[in-house]
Parts: sequence; structure tokens; C-alpha cells
Amino acid sequence: MIKRYYNIVKKYFKLGANSKKYLLFLGLSGIFRSMTLLLIPFIASKIIDAVTIKDYVLAYKDVGAFLIFSLLYVFFHHCNYVAYCKNSIYTHGKLQKLILDKVTYYDEDFSKNIKSSFIVNTAFKDLGEAMQIPDRLFDSICYIISIIISIVILISVNIYMGIITLILLIIYFISLNKNLRLRDYYLNNERKYNDSISELMGEVLDGNVEIKSFDMKNDLNKYLEENKKKWRKNYFQKRKYHDKAAVISPMILSIGKIIVYFIAIHLILTDQYSVGILVLVIGYFETIEDRIYYMFEKIDNISQESISVDRIHILLNYKNKNMINFGDVDIDDIKGKIEFNSVSFTYEKQEILKNINFKLKPNSFTAIVGKSGSGKSTIFRLLLRLYKCNKGSILLDDINIYDYKKETYSSNVSIVTQKPFIFDMSIRDNLSLVDSNKKNQEEACKRAGVHDYIMSLPNGYNTKLISDASNISNGEKQLIALARTLLSKSEVLLFDEVTSSLDLNTSKKVMKILKDLKKDHTILMITHKPSLMKLADDILVIDKGRLVGRGKHNTLIKDNEYYKTLQK
Repeated sequence: MIKRYYNIVKKYFKLGANSKKYLLFLGLSGIFRSMTLLLIPFIASKIIDAVTIKDYVLAYKDVGAFLIFSLLYVFFHHCNYVAYCKNSIYTHGKLQKLILDKVTYYDEDFSKNIKSSFIVNTAFKDLGEAMQIPDRLFDSICYIISIIISIVILISVNIYMGIITLILLIIYFISLNKNLRLRDYYLNNERKYNDSISELMGEVLDGNVEIKSFDMKNDLNKYLEENKKKWRKNYFQKRKYHDKAAVISPMILSIGKIIVYFIAIHLILTDQYSVGILVLVIGYFETIEDRIYYMFEKIDNISQESISVDRIHILLNYKNKNMINFGDVDIDDIKGKIEFNSVSFTYEKQEILKNINFKLKPNSFTAIVGKSGSGKSTIFRLLLRLYKCNKGSILLDDINIYDYKKETYSSNVSIVTQKPFIFDMSIRDNLSLVDSNKKNQEEACKRAGVHDYIMSLPNGYNTKLISDASNISNGEKQLIALARTLLSKSEVLLFDEVTSSLDLNTSKKVMKILKDLKKDHTILMITHKPSLMKLADDILVIDKGRLVGRGKHNTLIKDNEYYKTLQK
């Protein structure tokens, strides 16, 4: 049992989310609180003895001491509460940062291994539970010290009372450990099925249109009921062993209490001990029983919270198979020259890109075209360093892209997607995630052609965007996302089908913006629109992972049969 809880605590502290200062404060305040509480039964017995022999002066002195230690107990209890609050706040913030940093660094395959419901439940529910472990730990240690001291005192009063109490405590802990182990096994299974149910609910919300269209409700309910059935089974098993630990095991102590009280009363009736000793025995046995009860509560919490710690470890120790290590090259003056030298890329045994070669000059606009699945998006993923090419090299300003520092590369290569994500916060706050300078924000919005629209809103830049900016049009959302990208001051801008869902007027506005942006950016755009292909300085034609054509629109439309089919 000790080894099990030692491993739980060790695993918790491996998270590295605690303050040594607050932990010391928490531990010391807990020890002083327990020590003052232990002295109270002893002083109470002294008061009884003094009254019995009618030494009222001594009795009043003992009453004064009783009051002082009672007040000290309240003081140290308050200190312990303050320490708990400070450490919990610190730990909560640190763990959230660790999880956020990890999640934002995941590769594109993480969703296959870790469900979004698991991440959300872990980042909130599990984090809130795990942060309480230090408080539970120090309380449990203090309770153990109190129990040991109380047993020693009982042995010093009467060896039989002490030994009986010790034996019953051992039996109690064996029973408790067995029931808690089984309870935690079923609790862990319960949490797994709860994640599955949460995931299904999220999918129902995302696919509500299809569910209504194909009348999937009954089949979904059957699937949900299967998971609920498994959840219920594990829930009831968990409750069974929890109740055994909470009700059956403590009965052992109740039996011991009756035996010890009988012994103490017998000793008093035979004039072997005073009434004060009876008060002392009752006081310390009650202390043992109370400490056992509270310790069970704390150990029980630690046992349940160990599952939360395990889940946090799963998140923080997730191995990014496809994520690339960063180098140490840190250059501010990046021009934006891009080079693919004999680049090949295989993903899950399928060759996606085959010996791709091209060079792009700074301040140019290049369109990447091809049918769906031809490898266009993979070129962008490689440029974003989400994957590493299996053969060949990719250079930015004649330096391998994997040699740049993370911050340097990320600040110089940015993407605007077909469906950019906007946070549920104001326009100003969304832009501030990249650059908090208001003047820079407004300049970026002017260049993106969205400043006048924002100023026409009742609250201007303070307008709250809700549900991924569903309260504004797709066109304006796309332009705000573009402004956010411009704030990053990236030299290389990647546009992934940004005009596919826009109306004609907004598409024309974007085309005009692209003409302006190429003056000081290297622009790559994946597109299916002939109007954007005509606008490009250069066009890369991709088919089945190969570069099958390159040139301007007028040249390709004459000489490249595959490009002609794309126009149709």
C-alpha cells in the first residue's frame, strides 16, 4: 500500500508543477496544526485530574493552556488553508500552461491517438483534481504522525490497549487497500467510457445536419446505449468497493473502540487509573478514529486523483512521431527565397511527393495547382515543418528549413487556410494574440482591406466574435485572418484555397490584396480558380506527387494538356 501511494505521489511531482516555497509552507503549517491538536486531549485530562483533587489554581492554569493551544490550532489551520490556496493556484496555472504548450506542439496525427474529449476533460476536470494532491499528501502524513503518537501514548497508559489498537489498525489498512485498488480499477474504466460518450456528443453537434438528413438518431442512440451500459457496469462496481472501503472497513475500528473502552473502565473501577486517564484514553482513541476517517478521505482522494495524474501524463508525454526538431539558426533579415531540391515524401507507406524540384524568388506570387490528392497540401505541410521530407532538402534563403530556430521560422512562414479559426473574443483580442500594438493592427487591417468594415461595426475593433466568428460573413472573417497573418510580419505567406468559399466581390478584393502583398512577400497559393492562376507570376502543376508542368498561365494553357483539363 505504501509503495503504491509513493508511486502515485512520485508520478505527480514528476509533472514539475509545484512551488517549493508553497509546498514548504503547506507542510509546516500542517505539522504545527496537528501537534497543537494532539496536546488538547492531554491538557483536558490534566484539567480533570486537577478538579478531582480540588487543585483549582492548577485547573485554571490548565484551562488557560487549553485555550492557548485551541487558538494556536485555529491559527495554524488558517495558515494551512492559505498555503493550500496559493499552491493550488500556482499548480493550476502551471499545469494549464504545460498542457497548452504541449497541445499546440502536437503533430497532425495526435487526433488519431488522443481524442479531443480526452484533452478537454483532462485539461479541466483532471487538472483541477490533480492539483489537490500535495494538500492531501501533507494532511495524510500529519494524520499518520498523529496516529503513531496516539498509539504510543495508549501503549504507555496500558500496553494491551495499545497493542489491540495497533493490530486492528493493520487489519483496517489491509482491508482498505484491497477495496480501494478494486474501486480505482473500475473508476478508470468508468472514465474511459465517459470519454467515449463525450466524444459522441461532440460528434453529434458537429454532424447535426447529416444526422437529420439521414435520420441517424435511432442508430446513434443504440451506439450511445452500448457505451452507457458499459459505463453503468463499471460505475456500480466502483460504488460497491467504495462503499466497502467507507463503511465495512471502519467497523473494525468501532470494535476496537469498544474493547479499549471496556479495558479503560475496568482499570478505573479497580482503582488502577484515575478518571483523567479515562478522558485521555477516550481523547486519543477518538483522535485515532478521527485521523483514520480523515486519512481515509485524503487517501481515497489521492487514489482517485491518481487517475487524473495518469491522464495528464498521457497528454504531456505524447510522442510526436512526425514533428520536427528545431535548429539554432536565428536570422532576422529573411528575404523569402524558397528551394525544393529533389524532395520526396512518404506517409504511412504511401509515396505522396516524388522528386519535386523548384526554386521561388522573393517577392513573387506562385500558384500551386492540381487535382485533389495530388500532393499540393503536403508541400505546404512540409514548408510549415509539420513533416520532414524523406529525401532531398527544402531551403529558405539557402538554409535548410530544419536548421532554423522555432521562433525564427514560425515568425517568417505563415499560412491562411480555407477555413481560418477565429477565437471567441473581440477582433482586437484576436489580433493581439499576434501583435498587441493597436497602430500595427489597424495598418494590417487596412492592407487586408477590412479596416473600414471593422470601423462600421457598433463597437469597432472591440466587437466580440462568437462561435468562430459566425456573427460576421465568411469574407470578412477571411480578411481578419489575413490581417492577423500580416501582423506576424512573415516573409513567406501560404494561402490554402482562401477564396473557395468567398463571394465574387470579396474574391476580387483578395486578388487585389495579393497583388499588393507580393511587393514585399513570397506568396504561395493552392487554388482551383483560373482567375487566380492567371494572376500568378508562376504556376506549379502537380499530378500524383510529381511536378508535371511549370510556367505562366498563357504558356501552360497552350503546351500542358494536364493544365488544360484543370481549367475545365
